Parts: sequence; structure tokens; C-alpha cells
Amino acid sequence: MSLTDRGRDRVVVHPIRDVDDGYGGTQPGVGDPVTVWASVRPATAEESTDTGFTTETLYRLSARSLPAGPWSRVEWDGAVWTVVGEPQHFRGHRRVTYDAATIRKRGNAVGHGQAEH
Repeated sequence: MSLTDRGRDRVVVHPIRDVDDGYGGTQPGVGDPVTVWASVRPATAEESTDTGFTTETLYRLSARSLPAGPWSRVEWDGAVWTVVGEPQHFRGHRRVTYDAATIRKRGNAVGHGQAEH
């Protein structure tokens, strides 16, 4: 067992998948939610130089397996987040294999510990 198997944060990931666009093609859409246990920690924080307030904090999400891609929706800590860029896949010995992604807060918050449906 690895530390990546014992994440303290319950995270719900809504992967992006292709859905019918109604015109015979496909478009990106939200997939079925997947719950994973992950480790989430701050990655960066930007501050406004005029007021000194933090304007945005990015977080780093690490899990044994993360079914996310760019723009996937993530629910964590009572808020909705978006995956920024392409998740990273660290491969090697099975005890140290994990996926990691950067997430950015978006839009409306959901109740603490409750998933939005």
C-alpha cells in the first residue's frame, strides 16, 4: 500500500467525454461522476498588488488514479473546480504510481461535503 492509496480528501471527478451534438457529430460533455480519495494541497496563490488580497489559489490534486482531463469538473471542499491543463501521470513501481492535476476554483460553491447533481 502506498500513500497515494490513503488520500484524506474525498473528491468527485466529472470527466469530460464526447456526447452527441444533435447534428451528427460530437462535442465535449460531462461524464458520470467518479469518487476518489486524493491528497489536495495548495500549489500557488496570486495576490493583487494594489490591495494585498489573495485573488486566486491553485491546488494540486494527487491520487492513485485520476479519471480527469483538461476542463474536467471536480467537486472538493464544498466548491466546484476545473482541471487546468493536462493531468500528469507518474509511472514506475506500483507503489509510487500516481496521477496529479492542477485545479482552479470556478463559479458557484456547493454545500460543504455535498456533491452537486
